[in-house]
Amino acid sequence: MDRYFSWFTESSFTLFSYSHLMALSLVGICIIGMFLSRKILRNKLPNFVIRLMIACLLLLSEISFHAWFAYYKEWSITTTLPLQLSSISLFLAIALVLTKNKTLLPITYFAGSASALLAMITPDLGPYDFPHFRFFHFFVAHGGIVLATWFMITVEKVFPSYRSLWISFAGLNIYVLLLFPLNLTLGSNYMFLMKEPASQTLISYLGPWPFYLLSLEVITIVVFHLLYLPFHFLLRRFHHSPPFNNREIRKRTL
Repeated sequence: MDRYFSWFTESSFTLFSYSHLMALSLVGICIIGMFLSRKILRNKLPNFVIRLMIACLLLLSEISFHAWFAYYKEWSITTTLPLQLSSISLFLAIALVLTKNKTLLPITYFAGSASALLAMITPDLGPYDFPHFRFFHFFVAHGGIVLATWFMITVEKVFPSYRSLWISFAGLNIYVLLLFPLNLTLGSNYMFLMKEPASQTLISYLGPWPFYLLSLEVITIVVFHLLYLPFHFLLRRFHHSPPFNNREIRKRTL
């Protein structure tokens, strides 16, 4: 059991190792599978089952994460509060799939998916490689956020608007501004606002603090626009040869 759940390990996570690439591939297969099954998933029973499965997986991943820290008496308000963007996105993703509240899609899609995708490409896993619990938790939690938003887009056909891109960006920056004084008060480093992570991640290539925060702002805007780009062409196509009338386009675009 130590191999799967121990606090200290003799291994270390290797970027783009076989296990890393396999995890990314499995998330990609789930995304493709959901897209190919989108018509079936619009039926009431499979729709409910998949939404419930995604929500349960996300919730269990978060509960198990805190339970693991508590078991080793390592749970701390300075490191373990669910204040990282991934945790906030996880709770939003759960609410999104359970309620199908379309107003939650933009922030979950832009901020949640963007951070989850970047996190999965350059994970901050330190000594925890496959088959450790933390390895599975990481990809289930981040992959689940992507799947939750992908479900709403492909199955429920809810699309973000360009306006919601900037609203999401503003909301993210407001959260960061609120988190700064909390980090100073607790002596914490939530969202890596006070110093770069110990492991090698994307932040490691963006210069020293505080300059990497400015670089992250630029990267965030670029990634948000890349995430919006497919919808730009999709919605333009709808206006030229619309499968919906104008009222339906407005309802489906947030």
